[in-house]
Amino acid sequence: MILEILIHQHILFALRMTNTERDYHGYTPMDYDADSEADEVYQMCLSYLLAHAPIESDDIVLDIGTGTGIVALELASKCDHVFGRDIYGEWLRYAREKAEQRGIENVSFGHGSFRDPNVDEPVDVIVASYALYMAFDEGGEDELRAAVDGLAALNPRCLVVADKMRFGQVQSPSEYETLPPMGTVANLLVEAGFTLTDIEIITESAGVIIATR
Repeated sequence: MILEILIHQHILFALRMTNTERDYHGYTPMDYDADSEADEVYQMCLSYLLAHAPIESDDIVLDIGTGTGIVALELASKCDHVFGRDIYGEWLRYAREKAEQRGIENVSFGHGSFRDPNVDEPVDVIVASYALYMAFDEGGEDELRAAVDGLAALNPRCLVVADKMRFGQVQSPSEYETLPPMGTVANLLVEAGFTLTDIEIITESAGVIIATR
């Protein structure tokens, strides 16, 4: 819960500021990594993604909304190359530093969004972890559809969504974010030409969807 609140506050501050004005109000990429490591639900989503995403050794993978590169760096050993894309420069710089420190050379980080992932070569698999729900929170179903369509335009073989979404009735609606219903996410993936091949419910508000085509 603490991680979710801090991330949402970070997003709100970022939306109000330009890239040059943003100071993240003291919440650093290091804080995010520490909170992510301590968040049991996030770790369960990550573990399922790593174990079940159909990634092959010669695949090119896009990790959209890569943040500090947690998922991208974990996937590097499973594929040929990972593109980590995010909109926050400070977090991308930190992700590059981690890759360098760990000697991981088949990951490249750069600016990119759902609508414009900024990848010029074919992508086999796209992974979106704890990122896609933000499109719904900011702009409802229309923005979520635009995000899914932007990713689908890259023609990946598989799209893996490990994210916050409503798998059931939430007893106490959040005051700081609105989660998309799982059915809405699933329908948009189907509309974009995917077939749902795996759905794993972690909690009533988080899980993993694997879609292929």
